[in-house]
Amino acid sequence: MIIGRKIVHYPEIDSTSDEARRLVKLGEREGLVIVADRQTGGRGKPGSGWFSPEGNLYFSTLLKPYRNPPALAPITLFSALAARSALSRLVDLPIMIKWPNDLLVRGRKIAGVLVEGMGGYLIVGIGINVNMSEETLPMELRGKATSLIMETGTSHDLKRLSRLLIKELNDYYSMFLGGDK
Repeated sequence: MIIGRKIVHYPEIDSTSDEARRLVKLGEREGLVIVADRQTGGRGKPGSGWFSPEGNLYFSTLLKPYRNPPALAPITLFSALAARSALSRLVDLPIMIKWPNDLLVRGRKIAGVLVEGMGGYLIVGIGINVNMSEETLPMELRGKATSLIMETGTSHDLKRLSRLLIKELNDYYSMFLGGDK
């Protein structure tokens, strides 16, 4: 297993991806997973934030694929596929991927993937709306975002979803590497 060799959990942090950057500078390596209950500075696509209240899954992992940069494009795609697969193992919902990095249920965003580079490493950040109610959403996101609890009417175990996501990401990453790790 590559992804999940080490897992660090924070009740609250600015951003799991920013923490990954800090930990790389302290010598952490490929496979590290950072999970937070809440983010105060989560990011989505460049220039936008990611609303990050408690009750959702905020996740980043470090990858160090030894490939040329043009060969790295599939990482965003397989990360979205892994998130979709993990969610599908947990719930029966029509989860669609809006290529390359958004997951939608009935046209509303339930998850997002952001891949950023840093000195030979890739930081794969994934945010999944899990136990967030409609009332929790800022007005500008209502009708645009959803969560598992909003779609199913029941709360979901974040630790279980995190384990499923780690397994799926690790499986997809191993296939990407050609099974050489």
